Amino acid sequence: AGAKMSDAIGIMEGAYFVSRTELLRWLNDLLGLNYTKVEQVCSGAAHCQIMDAIFPGKVPLSKVNFGARQEYEYVQNYKILQSVFAKCGVEKVIEVNRLILGRMQDNLEFLQWMKRFFDLNYPGGPYDGVERRRQAGAKAEVAAETSAAPKAANPTRRAPPARLQPKTRKPAERDKPAKEGGESLEQVSALKSTVDGLEKERDFYFGKLREVELICQAQQNEPNAALTVDELLSRILGVLYQEDTEAATPAQ
Repeated sequence: AGAKMSDAIGIMEGAYFVSRTELLRWLNDLLGLNYTKVEQVCSGAAHCQIMDAIFPGKVPLSKVNFGARQEYEYVQNYKILQSVFAKCGVEKVIEVNRLILGRMQDNLEFLQWMKRFFDLNYPGGPYDGVERRRQAGAKAEVAAETSAAPKAANPTRRAPPARLQPKTRKPAERDKPAKEGGESLEQVSALKSTVDGLEKERDFYFGKLREVELICQAQQNEPNAALTVDELLSRILGVLYQEDTEAATPAQ
């Protein structure tokens, strides 16, 4: 069943349109981590624990190095992940040589795939990532973690934020320097930067999707000039593996 589900996750699925912000929020909630960049998953440790959540007892979590800092340590984690994939019938090629370089695009796409595989296969129930690592005696526990409180049955859902009540300022507080105004401007600036980043990421993936669509349409409309299967795959992969800085603007 695992192999069929992994095969079904194609590049055109919505899985590859999940933003970095959403992925990091999901990963930190599920595993009790405090990752701030997608590139941090390049060590392979988080991927191993995602599989531990999906297939309890199949991952030798005690051998996973969460404090890995060198490429050779990353490779050892990926060997464990590859072994678990084989054991659980997951037919997915892991581009270890690309992932360990820590480039955002490669690690983003693999994490998007992992999230979709998790959504399709997670058996449900609470999963306490921090406690699970503690019980397994995982190597070099990660330094910064969130609370070790058990997760809810659906770890990807977050409770809505509590509604703030109006707060009346005391007379003495009115005389304080207006630091709050500066802080608000900083928050607005940070939010604007986040929105700009998300819009850029959306356009980036839409551009890829549009380029692939145009290639496929050309195949259908010009049979005499049709590409061979190898040429078609090569062209599509060339589009998919363009770096962020090379992203084309979506075709009109």
